[in-house]
Amino acid sequence: MATFKYKALDRNAVTVRGEIDATDETAAYAQLQRRKLDPFEISEKPEQTQFFTATKAIKYRDMARYVRQLATLLSAGVTLLEALASLARSNAHPTLASASKGIRKDLRAGERLSTAMETHIPSLPRYVPRLAELGEATGQSAKALSDAANRMEYEDSMREEIRTSLSYPIFLAVIGGILVFLMFLFIVPRFDTLIGDNRDNLPAMSRIVIGAGVGLKNNLILVLSAMGGLAVGAIALSRSKKFKDGLRSFAEGLPIIGPVLIQSDLGGWSRTVGIALDNGADILTALQLGELGLRSPRLRAGMRIVRSEIRAGRNVDEVLDENISDFDPLTIDLIRTGRTSGGLADMLLFVGETQESETRQLTKRLSALAEPIAILIIAAIVGTIVISIVLAMTSLYDFA
Repeated sequence: MATFKYKALDRNAVTVRGEIDATDETAAYAQLQRRKLDPFEISEKPEQTQFFTATKAIKYRDMARYVRQLATLLSAGVTLLEALASLARSNAHPTLASASKGIRKDLRAGERLSTAMETHIPSLPRYVPRLAELGEATGQSAKALSDAANRMEYEDSMREEIRTSLSYPIFLAVIGGILVFLMFLFIVPRFDTLIGDNRDNLPAMSRIVIGAGVGLKNNLILVLSAMGGLAVGAIALSRSKKFKDGLRSFAEGLPIIGPVLIQSDLGGWSRTVGIALDNGADILTALQLGELGLRSPRLRAGMRIVRSEIRAGRNVDEVLDENISDFDPLTIDLIRTGRTSGGLADMLLFVGETQESETRQLTKRLSALAEPIAILIIAAIVGTIVISIVLAMTSLYDFA
């Protein structure tokens, strides 16, 4: 049993305020109606005994599961308000449970579902509220939200696959970096003492390595401070959209990694546009929704040109062929076939599935290459240090 604060209108249209005990917001609303009151604001009263509250961050997977649950409840014939009340009670994530209450409250006040979702779940992908809005317009909210959940689940699975494929190489790189740092800090400086002032025959590579080790040991606090400053700066830059776009553009130019990012983006675009068309959107609206899900600045710019050209009356396949060089001729031909046959939505969904499959194959290839590359880089650095030390020691003796 919880306590709810309420504001309501009585029979004389006078605003009254008070508190009421009920199992949930729906039960409180029903009780007030039985009292001949017309409630327009109901909120749960916070408990006074809680001194510390931990806010759990919303993960992408949590949001995808939330959208899936909402779509499932609507598909089962539950009304939107009842579905939100159920999610507010049963959702394991406290932030999303609270968001459900806020969305439900906004809907009672006359707001649209799409607007309420953007307000209370701002981290939700931008195409989800737009698909919800499309579902409201066509009377197919359950299908639109289910399709949005499919897209989110695909994105989450791709992120997890890439994260899993790179986790071990990153682990190797971190451990290798720590070992190299410790070698420069504790091992290399010892050989500087052994060599002493006899440096006439010391090779240049040995001078650089030993000098770096001595410099690190003598300026350890300064170096650690600089590393901390770089870490703080990197975190600050990571929040900048301009920096993220620049980093994304750089990554797209790399071998192996670039094709994975591009194919993943295009697969998501094809799926989103196909979903929008399948839910009754016109081609320009569908293209705009697809553009919202793109992460690549280059692809976003290209798709804006595509949308402009289609608005001028050109065919989608022709414009994509001219402006998005990452689409292969077979894909363009499939889109052309879908346009001429009237099945563009189904064809784009098929293209999306094909590109997603190719992305997974590229991800596996990336995983297979990343581990040996990381090992080779670490081995090369450690080998350079060892060779430099050996050359430094042998330079002290005249073997002739």
